[in-house]
Amino acid sequence: MSEKNNRKRQIFYDMTLGFCFIDYHTVPLLPAFPPLFRNFALCEINQKIKYMEENMLNNEAIQYLDEAMFTSSLISKKDRKKGKTDWENVYPRTKKETERMAELLAKAAEVVEDPNDEEYRERYEALEEIVEWSQERHRTWVWSLIAGALLSAGIFYYYHNEQKDDIARAQAAQEQVKQWKEEAVTPTKWEACPTKHSDNAYNLRLTSAQKYKTYKLIDLKQRAESNVENAKNFDQRADTAQLKENKEKYLKNAASYREMEAKNRAEYDSINAMDFAQVHEMAKRDQERHVESEISSGNTLRNYMIFLLILIPLYIITGYPHGYTITRHTRRTGCLNIFRKVGFAIASACFGVGLAMNLLPDYRVKTTYSDGSTSTHTESDPVNFILIALKGGLMIVGAVIFCFVSSMVMTVETVSGLWNNFNWSGWMRKLIPSRQANGEAEATYNRNE
Repeated sequence: MSEKNNRKRQIFYDMTLGFCFIDYHTVPLLPAFPPLFRNFALCEINQKIKYMEENMLNNEAIQYLDEAMFTSSLISKKDRKKGKTDWENVYPRTKKETERMAELLAKAAEVVEDPNDEEYRERYEALEEIVEWSQERHRTWVWSLIAGALLSAGIFYYYHNEQKDDIARAQAAQEQVKQWKEEAVTPTKWEACPTKHSDNAYNLRLTSAQKYKTYKLIDLKQRAESNVENAKNFDQRADTAQLKENKEKYLKNAASYREMEAKNRAEYDSINAMDFAQVHEMAKRDQERHVESEISSGNTLRNYMIFLLILIPLYIITGYPHGYTITRHTRRTGCLNIFRKVGFAIASACFGVGLAMNLLPDYRVKTTYSDGSTSTHTESDPVNFILIALKGGLMIVGAVIFCFVSSMVMTVETVSGLWNNFNWSGWMRKLIPSRQANGEAEATYNRNE
């Protein structure tokens, strides 16, 4: 125990006959009591001094440890007033809090008088472990999410290749329309126009301008009659409705369907009056839009595939945050973990049930002939078709859920990791050398730290 600390230390002693401050480096100031009582009092004081010296050992170091324990901003004001909190709240949330805690531990190690004291050693080692964990980087990425992203990328790749065939067919249809030969195109009266397409009408519509025009007219008449039926149904509902609000709603819907039916009739009359050149131009515009739509769908599938292939390495790179970053985003990480576990559980259940249904026996028929011979063959059964569809559907649903959950969680964690785990202020300072941009970048980094 240092002389400096001994000189500063004073002990408050409560005697039965009064109060007395005693500096144990001086002679105690006792009243003029009889020698026997004075000797007894001195013995009692010495025992109390020895006890309090032992309990005040490492007092300054313990104070530093107390301050380090309440460094984290996770600790509420209420807990700070009480002087106690849950142990998970002790973990620092930022780099500055971690450095401050490490500084306080270093000060405690400098002033400690008895480093082997059990109370001091246990608290110091626990806080030192927290600081070391907070300063280190930890792996947070998981293989299951990477597997889901790879499966998603494979699915997008497959459908992208399928989309290429659709694009080729759309382009062939567009070229077919361009090769039409001029012919007379006759109009069709509304009353004479059928309401159903003939067999293979969709494929034959591109063979000539007349067939294309007829196909469009039949399609418009179908829509118009469907809108008329819907308007009548809502009129009937309005007639039987007892509440004024429902009646007004039904009448509004009926009026909307009548408006759409009027537009169908107007478009019908417009197309019906077209000649070959106008029909040809309309068909070329329709096919051009169709080709653009197919190409756009193919590009979307390709872009999603590329996005996932780029996302996977970024997810791994950003999956090593500091411990204090993990502490700062504990709530978000907990929500993502719950979402991932629940999603994977549902996906596993759907896929597992679908896979287990493969074990159901086929519908087999055993035939016995007159000579005693037998044969077994499989016959179609409507129930079997339903089971097959259900089995395949459950497996597809499970795979889709697995891919969706993996991609969503990986995207959120990667974006968060890019934002929180790197110092963008330095890069922005080089790219945007303006004071305002540097100030905004530095403020962003300081907020994250």
